[in-house]
Parts: sequence; C-alpha cells; structure tokens
Amino acid sequence: MKLWKKFNRDYKKYEIKKFANRFLPYFLLKEFLDSKYLNKVSLGKSFLGNDIFVVKLGKGPVEILVWSQMHGNETTGTRAMFDVLEFLNSHENGIESLLDKITLHFIPMLNPDGATIYSRMNGYGIDLNRDFLQESSPEIKILKNYVSLIKPNFLFNLHDQRSIFNVGNTLKSSTLSFLAPSIDENRDLTQERIDSMFIIDGIFKELENLIPGHISRFSDEFYPLSTGDNFMKMGFPCILVEAGHFPEDYNRNNVRKYNAVALLVAFEKIALNEKSEVGNYFKIPDNNKLFLDIILRNVCVQSAHNEAVTDIGIYFLESLNTESQTIELISRIEQIGDLSKFHGHLDVDMKKAIYKGFSSPYPVLDEIADFSVEEYHFEKGRFKG
Repeated sequence: MKLWKKFNRDYKKYEIKKFANRFLPYFLLKEFLDSKYLNKVSLGKSFLGNDIFVVKLGKGPVEILVWSQMHGNETTGTRAMFDVLEFLNSHENGIESLLDKITLHFIPMLNPDGATIYSRMNGYGIDLNRDFLQESSPEIKILKNYVSLIKPNFLFNLHDQRSIFNVGNTLKSSTLSFLAPSIDENRDLTQERIDSMFIIDGIFKELENLIPGHISRFSDEFYPLSTGDNFMKMGFPCILVEAGHFPEDYNRNNVRKYNAVALLVAFEKIALNEKSEVGNYFKIPDNNKLFLDIILRNVCVQSAHNEAVTDIGIYFLESLNTESQTIELISRIEQIGDLSKFHGHLDVDMKKAIYKGFSSPYPVLDEIADFSVEEYHFEKGRFKG
C-alpha cells in the first residue's frame, strides 16, 4: 500500500490535536517544536525578533523545501505539515525507504509576527509574497538564502484561499487548488514548470478519488513580484498549494487532512520520479469565484413607500478574538441584487420574507450584517442561525 493511503486510512492517529484551532500563533508553534522537535534549527529572526525555524527529515539526494504561513493568517498548510511529520516519524513500513530517497526541509512559519496577530502581513505591514525583488523584509531574505544554500529540487509554497472559490462552473467548493507558477507573461513552459505540472497532475489523479470534484487549478497569471514565479524563473520547480473550503469545515480540519495527503502523494511521486503528460495538468478545472458563504434569496425589503424583492449575499470575515484565542467569523454584506450566478455554502429561498434591519433599516453593501429575515439572525456580524 502506498504511504499516503496508509496515512489517509489512519489519519486520526497522526493528527496533531492541539492544532484543531485555525489560529496558530508563534508561541504555540515554538512550544510544540521545543517539546517534539529538538533538531529544529533557527534560520534567523523575523522583523520583531522571532525565530524562523526549519525542521529537516530524511537523508536522500532529492531535496524538497516546504514552507507555510508566508501569510500569518494562513495556517492550514502548517497544521498539515505537522500531521505529515508525525506520520513520517511513526516508523510505518515504507517510510524509511522513502526517506532514503528524499530529504525534507519544513519551514512551518515564515511569518511568525503576522501569525501572532492573525495578519496576512508581516510585523510592519508588508506582504512577504510581494517582497521577492525588493527584499525589504528579513523573512524573505531568510527564505531566499536557505534556497540558495540547499538548492532544492522542488519547492512547495503553502497558502490558504478564501471560501468563495469553486471548481470550474460546478457547485463544488475548491478544497485544494494547485499551480505551477509562470515565469513570464507568455506563461512559457520551462522544464522546471513542466516538472511541477507532472507532480500536480499526480496529486490531482489521486485526490480526485478521495474528494471528487473538489480539486482545481489556480490561475497561472504571471506576478512579477511574487515568490513562486520568481523561484521558478530562477530554475527551481515550485508548486503552489492553496487550501480552500470543504463543506461545513470552516475550521479547515478536513481541508488540512487532504492538504497533508497531497504532500505525501507529491513526495512519493518525486521519490519515484513518476512522470505524466503535460496536457493533463491543463485539464484540471480552473479555480473560479462563484461562492458566497450565505445567500438569502428573494428577501423582501420594505420602505414607507415601496418594497423590493432581492437577494443578499454574505461573506465571512475572519477576526481574532484575543480573549478566547479563537477565530470568529464576522458576516459582511458582500452582494445585493440578482445573485443567480452565485452559490451559497448556505443557500436559502426566503420566499419574500421581510427584512428587519437593526443598525440600518435597509441592507448596505460592505457593511457588517446586523439584521434578521425570519429565523436567520445576524447580530453585529455574528450569525445566529
């Protein structure tokens, strides 16, 4: 049996329970590393002086670098990474053979300052994923220096994407989206990009059997400042992984599992040097943006003089509750009007039920939801159901 199949079958044995919360700040990561991974190495300090650690595993000639939390509020890949490490340290049959072929380098938290405040940006407000050329941040310098040092055969850049993404034109949410980044505006096919496509196609074929219809291909538009595009341009095969939404999984623990499975599939295919047809990569459905978190359809909004029947679309903003140290979902009115081309993770025909506004008598675009329509209640952004 392939290792990833063993992992998927027995996942609960390897899942790090203390990482069930989407909020993963630096102090919690360091506490965990101090207790479990004494072989960790600090590659340097973040802007605010927090260590950026790497954990190394394996002794094979093929070097693989995986990093996560380049954006501090994108924790799914980090949590998946530790589930993979737990499995690879379990001495299951076949693991030693895999680790004789590859060496893994895991940087679980590239942006510890942003992670601590659940922010996309680093300690002084810049996006590390747009700092590759300017190198104004110590964090991106650390990543680039380490790549130059170990010269990895493959790079994996782990991110989270919003719950608005779906697969193609289907009603399936995009649980995982993959990309072999472009090196230029022409999206030329270099050997490094082709190598990345082979691995992505292999992941797609295996995960389609686990979560059919939930895998997509991220846009390959060229971003001249971004990390993946520039590493690919430098000759390093790079794979972007975007962890998205799975039905009724806003904590992204199911997503985290499939993210971990995808990594193991990739590691095994790299170790075996498995190839496929480049054209298969382009057959993977596109990432699309047809979802909202909640759509209330055919809501009746009344004034003293008239009434209108319309749809109201809600998007969940993520907010750190500093007291409970958890992430709260705050509802914002994202769309008003004909939402027939959109789908809601919760999608309800209100059949002309009356809108009752609290902060405002009528729905206001981009404002925090504070209203009721029959049994659906929003209290200053908090959805009461």
